[in-house]
Amino acid sequence: MRRPLMQAMLGLALPLAAARAQWTTVYDQFYLPAAHNFTFRREYPAADRLFNAFDYGHAILYEVLWTDPAGAPARLEGDLYRHLTTRVLSRPPRLPLVEDAIEPRYARLAPEAKAMFEWAHLLHRQVYDVLADERLDRAAKDREMARLLAYYRSRPDLAFSVQPKNMSLMQERPYSLAFRQGFPKFNGLIWAYHWLQVGLYEPLVVGRSAEERQAGVAATVARFRQMLPEAPGGFPVMMPMTAAIAPTFATRYPAIAIVFDNLHSMHDVISDILANASVPRAEKRARILEAARAYRDDTTEVMTVAGWRRMSLGMGLENQGGSAVGFLPALPAPTMPRGMVMRYDREGNPLGGHDHHQ
Repeated sequence: MRRPLMQAMLGLALPLAAARAQWTTVYDQFYLPAAHNFTFRREYPAADRLFNAFDYGHAILYEVLWTDPAGAPARLEGDLYRHLTTRVLSRPPRLPLVEDAIEPRYARLAPEAKAMFEWAHLLHRQVYDVLADERLDRAAKDREMARLLAYYRSRPDLAFSVQPKNMSLMQERPYSLAFRQGFPKFNGLIWAYHWLQVGLYEPLVVGRSAEERQAGVAATVARFRQMLPEAPGGFPVMMPMTAAIAPTFATRYPAIAIVFDNLHSMHDVISDILANASVPRAEKRARILEAARAYRDDTTEVMTVAGWRRMSLGMGLENQGGSAVGFLPALPAPTMPRGMVMRYDREGNPLGGHDHHQ
């Protein structure tokens, strides 16, 4: 199950001084063995293939931000955005990608953060499998979900905290907001990805039969595709939160929902670190590892679970892309401008906000 991995941090993109003595001992680990593995891929192939496209999108984003900072705005908001939305998402890869082949130089910069994402993505995939397996009744699914969470948390070197993090960790650091301000279309696309990734849990949980679940997943995928044509106007204007997008799922499995919100928040943080020119290249790895530690620990910028729910709902479902089930014909109209930054206390009470739209 485990393949030991020792990587020397000798990436070509790193200055020699920064590359010295940078070693990591993270190792790969695969799925928890179970009969339900790959069920979602078999039963919902169209949705499953989109996840492969999402992995490509995240990987090419980090690689371009790191290797071509000067050209990144034009490339990511132009040709690469069009390539993703018109080709990759319309014909997604059939199998998961080897991300090292897409982001080789970023992978050398921060393999620890990359491994955290991959470990959480395995949890994502196995959760879909459990919920998609029609052989499991509700009690059996709950038992399997508990097993998955325990397996995920058996890697404290990689696992995101099950304590919800305040938005300040994502929005109030010196490097924060650089990506959403400089790359509005690509940032919106990433948030649309995250909307679908957590949103697909809801039809799997609320569907009362296999037929309802199939129809619900198809409708959620169709809603995601409805967001694409008028970028960034159709995309969420705030980061989708699982407790808002998939409330039934988040109520039933709160710890897993919190892991996914922390995962998606750290995606934004790394994008900001890479996109913000005020962070020297020689310091980007250190800032990424600092953020990774904060998202793994149970103390930094932690909210109560009740506060996380209050904040998630208070941000406005319509600002996060809307519900993942029970659609109206039109996309929801946001009530806040794109770029609005809201602040919250530990209990999820709003402390005010300001418009960072540029």
